[in-house]
Amino acid sequence: MSWERLADEVRARRAYLGLSQGEIRQRGGLSVDTLRKVENNRAHRLSPRLRRGLERALTWETGSIDDILAGGRARVVPEDTTPAPPQSFELAETVLNLKGLVERQLPALDAAARAAVTAEMTTYAKEAEESIIKMMPWLDDDDRGEAIRILTELRRPM
Repeated sequence: MSWERLADEVRARRAYLGLSQGEIRQRGGLSVDTLRKVENNRAHRLSPRLRRGLERALTWETGSIDDILAGGRARVVPEDTTPAPPQSFELAETVLNLKGLVERQLPALDAAARAAVTAEMTTYAKEAEESIIKMMPWLDDDDRGEAIRILTELRRPM
């Protein structure tokens, strides 16, 4: 597997598209930190969900990252069939990212502050959860699977 080659390809494609790392995050749901690791050849593992998200953000066909890692080339999605960036779960993904940041800071807080922050994050998580539950009847199988994954993460206690 050539993670170094993937790093080069991702940097080149992002530059070609004129996208910032933040814009890649918005288009693919990949955190800026994870994208930096990929681009600097420090990510030697990416889940299938993150691979698909990065492919979507770079307008590569599904499986392109696997192809690059195996020594092949990325396949660009033809312009007229480029899928719109998924925005259905944007709020929930933002809440999950925020939840992760807060969890790392909890040990430094006193008990009262920890309780207040945990209560606030629980409220945000429930709001995101409710919006996903309302969408469930209209989601296709892939999106439903992603929704279930997100719901599981939202319900995980801090």
